[in-house]
Amino acid sequence: MGNARRTVARFRFTPMAAALLVALGIRAAPVHAEDDAAPAPKKDKMIELLDKLKAKGIISDEEYDELSGNTPEARAEARAERRKQAVRDATEAQKAEGAKERYNGRWNNGITFATPDNRNSFNISGRVHADYRYFDENISPSGFDVRRAYLTLAGKWNEWLTWDITGDFAQTTTSSSGGQSNGGSMLDVAWVNAAYSDGLQFRAGQFKMPFSLEQLGSSRFLDFQERAMLDALIPAKERGAMIHGAPFLGFTYGLALSNGQGKNGNESNPRADQPDIIGRVTFNFAEMLNQQTKAVYHLGFAGSEGYLPFNSSGQAGTTEARGYQFFAPAAFAGDNVHRTRYGIEGAVAYGPVKAQGQWVQVNYAGKNGTTSYDKSIQSWYGELMWMVTGERYAESYRNGVFGRLVPIQNYVPGGDSWGAWELGLRYSMWDGSDFQLATANNGTGVQVVTSLSAPTLVTKAQALTLGAKWIWTPNFKIYFNYIDTKFDSPVTITTSGPVERFTTDRERALTMRAAFDF
Repeated sequence: MGNARRTVARFRFTPMAAALLVALGIRAAPVHAEDDAAPAPKKDKMIELLDKLKAKGIISDEEYDELSGNTPEARAEARAERRKQAVRDATEAQKAEGAKERYNGRWNNGITFATPDNRNSFNISGRVHADYRYFDENISPSGFDVRRAYLTLAGKWNEWLTWDITGDFAQTTTSSSGGQSNGGSMLDVAWVNAAYSDGLQFRAGQFKMPFSLEQLGSSRFLDFQERAMLDALIPAKERGAMIHGAPFLGFTYGLALSNGQGKNGNESNPRADQPDIIGRVTFNFAEMLNQQTKAVYHLGFAGSEGYLPFNSSGQAGTTEARGYQFFAPAAFAGDNVHRTRYGIEGAVAYGPVKAQGQWVQVNYAGKNGTTSYDKSIQSWYGELMWMVTGERYAESYRNGVFGRLVPIQNYVPGGDSWGAWELGLRYSMWDGSDFQLATANNGTGVQVVTSLSAPTLVTKAQALTLGAKWIWTPNFKIYFNYIDTKFDSPVTITTSGPVERFTTDRERALTMRAAFDF
């Protein structure tokens, strides 16, 4: 009996006993309860062994609490550690959540700020087109011009809502396609777009209407310094709403309702306030044939229908050098004017060569008293472009329009690369022969002249444009154009200070543009 007592004593808590427990691979488990009243966690082997030793009297209650970590000090320390860990976890979670909403800046052909998941972003961009024009024979004034000075704030919200607000600080006045003056607004575009899918999107505000391959392409990426003469007949930027999209590969569509009053133009007459209907569809057969990396086979159709209020006029015509205004119909009187427009466009590009053309007709129909009228203007162009340095046009084509051309190597002063070079030839024609010249306005849109023997207006014109473009980088380029416009009959030019009067049947111009966008 005495030996048993001595054996039990030897198994009291001693460093040797602790070492024995460690050797058995048993360790004390931390306390998981939030407070003293919380239910005990599932026991591990160490606790089970300690329970048995305590039940047999081998260890005391104090030794049991010390080995199991159940002392007040241990419980307080565990609670403090858990609180610290909870604070650390909450801080990390807050940082992770904040990182999702933080906008990080980067350069992407503009200054872009986006969240890490790229679901939300906004960017600041702009463009400057600094021009010079020289006209032979003083048919129009030569000089420098800031053709465009745009500043844009655009963005994306929750990945599917996009928006754009652009001001043009180079313009002090604007004119609509119907001839109305819209004051000195500097607003260029302002729209919001909801992309439910690639095939179905909705846009509202002031934006480019779905009409014309050349017009829908940005002025940052023009083939020549100015668009062709037919662009005056296009319903370019107007206020309205549109559904559009690319529901399957190689096909796009757009269907819009607009005021029909041109940029910054609201409805001005309750007698003709129904919206214009404007639509366009395009096909790129190269995409359908899986040849989109090297070729473009584009075909498109567009049309519009609507009414202009009486006392509106047909569209005026100006040369592609932005020089002489050779065509200017008088106002229509009587009833509202029914206006319809039709357009066909096509482009074939393979590698560094592109052929492109468009045809547009606009018709005005109505009645002034007992006199009916039905007059049309037609215009078309054809062009041939060649990237001398080998860049491919297919790489700049997307969703029915041509975009940015990127040089194979950027131009670096003093370096080995000279950027990209492009050469082009364009022939265009304007035919407004339905609007004959007259000495007085009879309310049917005729062109009014002071004298039939020396008219200052014509009904037809044709233009030949030769172009060279030096693309230093994707964001900077220089245009050189020569434009020779021939009128179907001579026009009389009168200048002042001192007065000079001469007659000519053509306008020749040399133009240049330094174009930068970011």
